[in-house]
Amino acid sequence: MRVVIAPDSFKESMSATQAALAIEKGIAQYDSSIETIIKPLADGGEGTLETLVDAMQGRIEYYDVHGPLLKNIHAPIGYVNDIAIIECAKVCGLELLSEDQKDPYLTSTYGLGELIQLAVKNKARKLMICLGGSATNDGGIGMLQALGVQILNKDHQQVTPTMKGLLELQSIKNIHISLLDNIEIIGVCDVTNQLCGNQGASAIYGPQKGLKQADLPMIDKAMNHYSSLADTLLGEDYRYVPGSGAAGGLGYAIVAFMHGALRGGFDVVSEVSRLQSAIMQADMVIVGEGKIDKQTQYGKTPYGVLKIAQKYHKPVFAYAGKVEDQDILESLGFKNVYAISPSDMELSLALKLGEENMQACVLQHMQEMIDAL
Repeated sequence: MRVVIAPDSFKESMSATQAALAIEKGIAQYDSSIETIIKPLADGGEGTLETLVDAMQGRIEYYDVHGPLLKNIHAPIGYVNDIAIIECAKVCGLELLSEDQKDPYLTSTYGLGELIQLAVKNKARKLMICLGGSATNDGGIGMLQALGVQILNKDHQQVTPTMKGLLELQSIKNIHISLLDNIEIIGVCDVTNQLCGNQGASAIYGPQKGLKQADLPMIDKAMNHYSSLADTLLGEDYRYVPGSGAAGGLGYAIVAFMHGALRGGFDVVSEVSRLQSAIMQADMVIVGEGKIDKQTQYGKTPYGVLKIAQKYHKPVFAYAGKVEDQDILESLGFKNVYAISPSDMELSLALKLGEENMQACVLQHMQEMIDAL
């Protein structure tokens, strides 16, 4: 028997790789002759870099670059063959700031541009830029300035590489980024917001990054001015591309200036990890995530795995820290969904014992899963 193990991370408890290994241990404890294929997954947000590097036996290198407040930080790039994986969260992310430091007027994507330069200099031919968790709303001008684009004020001086600079922007020069010629660029995102307007970057995501409601119209106007100037120079309107509003407008900068494509996180991760090929050869698939409920069908990793498995008529079983809407989940096609933690266990303890609970739960249900095949 061959089992594909393809969980996402369990937030605050287990990484995707830790969860996969715990499932594998539970299976081995039941029957060590069962063959397992581990495919830890992610949706393109935080944790994608480590997940892919672990799954594909790549490596992580750290570099000194500018962080979200333009101070020096140590930030990673993951390398898998000629692919470089960069996470916004790790270079210009909210996770790098304390609550009182969250201020989009002062945060910058400049360090992301520095990481892109470094990746290309290290012979990467394909860049995966994961856009989840950014602390910025600068339209990507910081990143562009680090890559040599000139973003100028009324005095023809470079603006500061922040949203404050976006408000001062009057002209754009040197828009061709020769460093990126012949480099494939994918912006990995799971939002479809356009750059400007009521559903744009500033209106929808600005407040969680520290923007005041009263400032939103002014910021949106500046974002629209910036993109109008750029689109005129580039000869095409990129403001309405789905996902252009991702990461405070980074999605826009990637498609407009870097000729990149925006793709859903699960699609990219599953492709790179060759998930479909593994599922084709499996007798059973096991997925997992911190919480599985009716929302799982809207772009979450376990549902993405389920859809691939259904193409090849492979049964899928799910494990989660918390399970709700069991009847809906089974109607979607999951053979069964198991909660790994005892119902009377305190959450803090359940998070701490995630791997042990997972292993024990898989062992407990292995015979039941086999009988259901």
